[in-house]
Amino acid sequence: MTRSRQRLISLLVLAAMVVLWQLISLIYTAEVFPGVPMMPGWEKLFTTTFLSMADYFQGGFGIAAVVDGAERSYLAAALAIVQHSFDTLVRLYVGLFVGALVGTLIGLAISWSPWTRRLIDLPVQLLRTLPLLAMVPLFQLWFGTDFSGKVIFVAYGVGVLFVAGTINAVKNVPQIYLDNARTLGADKPTLYRTVILPAIFPELRATILLSLGTAWATVIGAEYLGSQSGLGYILVYAQQFGYVDRMFFIGLLFIGFATISYAIFNNISARMLQWAPRPAAQAQVA
Repeated sequence: MTRSRQRLISLLVLAAMVVLWQLISLIYTAEVFPGVPMMPGWEKLFTTTFLSMADYFQGGFGIAAVVDGAERSYLAAALAIVQHSFDTLVRLYVGLFVGALVGTLIGLAISWSPWTRRLIDLPVQLLRTLPLLAMVPLFQLWFGTDFSGKVIFVAYGVGVLFVAGTINAVKNVPQIYLDNARTLGADKPTLYRTVILPAIFPELRATILLSLGTAWATVIGAEYLGSQSGLGYILVYAQQFGYVDRMFFIGLLFIGFATISYAIFNNISARMLQWAPRPAAQAQVA
């Protein structure tokens, strides 16, 4: 199947889901309270619900906030989405970078020698078993609810994945690569720098994709308690007052941002891995 045909099928499935949701919203007309449907239709989401985002605008650019007595406006709603999305994205990508860097370094350290495996492997395995969402209150007590606390929590969730992914990737480096490098006189630091690090990136690609999904989940958890900005902050207040349409709207934003991040990484990684051999089946699909 060609790539263009795959994309066409994906678009058709997406269109079918959009139409199905609209049909369900027309059939199931129950409301949480007057004016707030349980299943908001698209016309509701992109008019009334979008306008309600102005409630979370914190002011700026010469535009007053609703809490200061200003009327709702579509401009204030758009600025509110930009403000809170920016805060969430900064926390997410800083935490993702820190977690990826620390997790990769720990994974490389564990694979360095039998002694490092004995020293580091068990504590890391114990950390991996801790339930992620249950750690949210503890991280808030330990590190606070400010920027650093949220970044550390995202980094923790991402880092444990990178530790496991790095260890597995190093184990799968073909032995012939290592033997040839040693034959040419490479010591261990040179071996890691010139052979192992380039060789593990193709396998780490799957870990990075998995970590992107985890990062979005952890940043929501980090913002869910004690945050004063971000998309998770809007989600909390929408839940408290039963605004199902606002919760669904924020969910759509998360889906959109996550999809864009996946697409960007896929494009960048595909260019970086042009040198890597691909399986025959994958080459035929492409």
